[in-house]
Amino acid sequence: MDNQDKQWLAEAYGELGAAFFQEGLIPGRMISGSKSWYRKNYPENRVFFNANIFVLGEGKVWWGDLDITKDQEQLEKISAICGKKLYVLQELDGRFENENADDEWVTKRAVAVIG
Repeated sequence: MDNQDKQWLAEAYGELGAAFFQEGLIPGRMISGSKSWYRKNYPENRVFFNANIFVLGEGKVWWGDLDITKDQEQLEKISAICGKKLYVLQELDGRFENENADDEWVTKRAVAVIG
C-alpha cells in the first residue's frame, strides 16, 4: 500500500480505521462460510465469530470474524499504531443496545485485550 492509499484511508476512516484496513482486517470480515467447519479444522484456535473491537473512550471501532490465534500480530500492530488497547467482545456483548457500551461494560465483557 503506497502513501497515497494510506492517506486516503486515513481521511475516509480515520487513523484507526485505516490501520485495520492496512492489516487486512476489513470491517464485517468473514473467515469462513461455516462456523462448524472452521472450529472443526482449527480446534485449538481462539475464534470469535461476529466479534466486536472496542477502544476505551471511543467505543466500537471494528466488527467481524476474528481468529485471535492467527490475527494476533495484526491486532498488536493496530494497537501500536493507535497507542491504545483493543478490547475484543463476543457478538451479543457488542451489538444492538451494547454498541454504545461504557468503558466499564467493555472491560468486564472483554474476552481478549490486545496491546
